[in-house]
Amino acid sequence: MPPNSFHVRYRGADLGEFRLHVPGVHNVLNATAAIAVGIGLDIPVAHTREALANFRGVDRRFQLRGEAGCVDVIDDYGHHPTEIRATLAAARQCGYGKIHVVFQPHRYTRTRDLIDEFATAFSDADSLFVLDIYPASELPIEGITGGALARRIAEESGKSVAYIGSFEDAVHAAISAAKPGDMILTLGAGSVSQLGPMLLERLQSIAVGTSR
Repeated sequence: MPPNSFHVRYRGADLGEFRLHVPGVHNVLNATAAIAVGIGLDIPVAHTREALANFRGVDRRFQLRGEAGCVDVIDDYGHHPTEIRATLAAARQCGYGKIHVVFQPHRYTRTRDLIDEFATAFSDADSLFVLDIYPASELPIEGITGGALARRIAEESGKSVAYIGSFEDAVHAAISAAKPGDMILTLGAGSVSQLGPMLLERLQSIAVGTSR
């Protein structure tokens, strides 16, 4: 992922370039707030610049799990439509060929209440694979399923959207769609993060077999 660089001006003065290793406009805005706080606390701008340049993100926030076969596997905790839009917008800025998303909806109630917002949240994805809903201790709600959500997103977006019933099938589907230079993004607040190692193992196996 290329560095995310930006300039900041304060009271007419150019404070210079700042660089982040996490993508997205939302992270630039967060960094700008940190710079403002640093100025308010009389922290030298050079120290803030260095701290931001050394920041590598937090666990499960656009976390690079690894690369194999020239495909990056990234994991993110985003499970609300607003988070999903921001994460995918950041992914689009990174210059990948295509973005393939494996999404695990979180909670039946959230899926039911926000289904219209979910339907338009994946516009920056090139392909989308929707898993079963992670219940988080909730009981199922009739008609609210991963399959129903996948159909709703497909109807609204016209994109390539598929319901996938198992992790193994999701790994196969995502890898079948991905080409060198692409990204596979696992997205959700449940157990979907377990897919990262599975994806990398399969990608590596394919890469090794191809090189023989």
